Amino acid sequence: MALLITDECISCGACLPECPNEAIFETRSDAEAKGNHVGDGQGVGDNIYIITHDRCTECVGHFDEPQCAAVCPVDNCCISDPAYPETTEVLLEKAKKLNPDKAIDAAKVWSGVRN
Repeated sequence: MALLITDECISCGACLPECPNEAIFETRSDAEAKGNHVGDGQGVGDNIYIITHDRCTECVGHFDEPQCAAVCPVDNCCISDPAYPETTEVLLEKAKKLNPDKAIDAAKVWSGVRN
């Protein structure tokens, strides 16, 4: 499943450079302007950062944990989005498609992925 950023977001920007898939945007309108889908109710009012589910792989294939959550100074601000459940296999395939020139490691999976 993709991750989402909650209303607790303080818009610090720590997550932006950490995302290996460029799935995080400063505003909902920024993401949508680039053709990305944003989940219903996320980033309303353009006052919190958002994660687009079509680009989020939960860092599977890249890291052992989601990097947005790892660097976020707000506890439980980057959480699993229940609207977009995806298995490890789906996330790995998405990572390969989004990053054809990067090495994707199938062993890089965090415990929160629903299979």
